[in-house]
Amino acid sequence: MDLVSSSGPVGRDPSEPWCKKCYNVEWVAECLAALQSVAEAQGVDLEATDGRDESGEGHIVFAAKCTKGHRFEATGRDATNWRGEPVNVLCPDCYQAAKSAEGFAMVEAVLHETRSSVAKRYRNAVEVRCRRGHPHTFYVDSPDGRRAIRPDFCGACDKLAKFQEFSEQAKDLGITVLASQWIAKSRSHRAVCFAGHEFGLVPNGMKRGCPECPRGMYGGTVPPHDVYYVVSGLDATTGKETVKPGISSGAGYNRLRQHAEDGLTVQHLRISGLPLGMARLLERFVLGGLDGEGWLSTRGVEYFPAEALQDVMELVGEWFTDQPGLTARSVVVDVDEVYGAAEASAVREVVDLDVDAAVVFDSGDVTPVAALTR
Repeated sequence: MDLVSSSGPVGRDPSEPWCKKCYNVEWVAECLAALQSVAEAQGVDLEATDGRDESGEGHIVFAAKCTKGHRFEATGRDATNWRGEPVNVLCPDCYQAAKSAEGFAMVEAVLHETRSSVAKRYRNAVEVRCRRGHPHTFYVDSPDGRRAIRPDFCGACDKLAKFQEFSEQAKDLGITVLASQWIAKSRSHRAVCFAGHEFGLVPNGMKRGCPECPRGMYGGTVPPHDVYYVVSGLDATTGKETVKPGISSGAGYNRLRQHAEDGLTVQHLRISGLPLGMARLLERFVLGGLDGEGWLSTRGVEYFPAEALQDVMELVGEWFTDQPGLTARSVVVDVDEVYGAAEASAVREVVDLDVDAAVVFDSGDVTPVAALTR
């Protein structure tokens, strides 16, 4: 034995043989006993051959056959895992089948949790579409493939979630994001502040707010979102008939004018004078309800197919009905009075009130419950 240059004895238990050959004899005997025990427990037939494995330790190569008829070779090294524990499945084919079955079970759980659907199945993979229709493939025959089977698998939906969070943070500063999708944290997104200034808003630099407004303007002086509206029309961005529920401040005409420029010229509902925080609560309720009904946004997170209009109006009415002290009732609106409330003549193109579909909530009903929303 070379005790000077060899690392063999270093770190070895004093009770173990220092001689490598002696150590291998005991190690091979232990591995052989473990292999025979595992094979007996799993019903695997072993037949010794004249071969030895490539480790040089002297492990006998066995010709093995499992209960399902799979034939394979095994040595004592295959009987335990890296922790030294007996393996659950000795047969490689059965082991891979069990892992694939585990992967397919994970796929089913993710599909149920994310409301996704299966487009096509393969022997070792599944093509799925998330609830918004984005395609993705899950592989079950590799550890990396199984690790990818998780609820946040869809990158496109992840971007949409980031965009929604970004939009909510912008609203806290009195800023409306006009961009229709998430770009990047360091890239500017088209936005407009409550004062009407359009600029590029960078998610990483949101604290500054609007560059044209005074820096001190965002210290609690941002007008609250106290207007809830529903508009529809032919969206100039997507070319689709679209309904857009949203919130604004004051009379809401600036935001409605922006929507009219984008083709959403029909106003179905405009509730003004809502107490602090109520418009945003209503917005979250409606968006959550549309999501529960299976409506998918056509762009951004607040633009939906025109067919969703009825559900939007019903959700608004449901929310007001559930609020203590509030009542919802349909009223006949004189369009001339609506026009008269706007000083700018251009608003006549914006306030195209659909009286047949409109449900107007009396602002006087929300005044007594202002304290409940603070």
